[in-house]
Amino acid sequence: MEKWFDLIKAKLTGWLTGFIKLLPNLALAIIIFVLFIVAAKYLRRLFNRVLLNISHKESISSLFSNILYLVILLVGLFVSLQLLHLDKTIASLLAGAGIIGLALGFAFQDLTANFISGVFIIFRKPFDVGHIIDTNGFVGEVEEIQLRSTTIRTYQGLHVMLPNKEIFQKAITNYSLSGERRIDISLTVSAKINIEQLEEAVRNTLQGIGDVNRQRKAEVYFTDYTGDNIKMEAWCWIDNAVPRGYVNTRHQIIKAVHAAVAQLQQS
Repeated sequence: MEKWFDLIKAKLTGWLTGFIKLLPNLALAIIIFVLFIVAAKYLRRLFNRVLLNISHKESISSLFSNILYLVILLVGLFVSLQLLHLDKTIASLLAGAGIIGLALGFAFQDLTANFISGVFIIFRKPFDVGHIIDTNGFVGEVEEIQLRSTTIRTYQGLHVMLPNKEIFQKAITNYSLSGERRIDISLTVSAKINIEQLEEAVRNTLQGIGDVNRQRKAEVYFTDYTGDNIKMEAWCWIDNAVPRGYVNTRHQIIKAVHAAVAQLQQS
């Protein structure tokens, strides 16, 4: 019994001696980790302000500033453990983090792809809130851009939430980035009509519509002749910044051109 007591006493004495020898390193490790915490908080606030000025998205700036905060804390933890000569603990933590990260990457690969695509969309800004875009077969106004998805309100009044991966990997037509847009209409009329009068009537009709840009002349081209019919195309330009301007102006143009052609055919 006395032998066991001496063995336990020696073991505890060794542990106490080792702990006392480790006290300077422990104090230094605690001080360094506290400094890392203070630096992480300061850099998080600074990084959050910088990202907010760039992205204008609170969710993006908050997310990345918190990621930076956690990274700095992990670095501080590893440095502190290194000072305590806990190399095996650091290796185990890194190995565990790698395995967990790999498993999560496979499990949430679609979520990760949408997240990365959302980050690219927010920072590169191929479109922004309020823009009218055409993507994945949907045309409408962008109402919200999130990390996972983008919400579009179509002209039918439907709210469509598209995964950012689908938008990022496919073609996007952003109508709001173009100052002007051309409207093309096609006509098929009887070959008996006077084509000189038809051309002049259509051109004057296009130039007389209020929303049509008068600084750019309307263009009229005959594209086909079948013996009985003549096919033609008419082009004009409008201000593309006006919401729904294309649909409304095209509506007015078709009505006006139809009236002009009908009047010409009756004369």
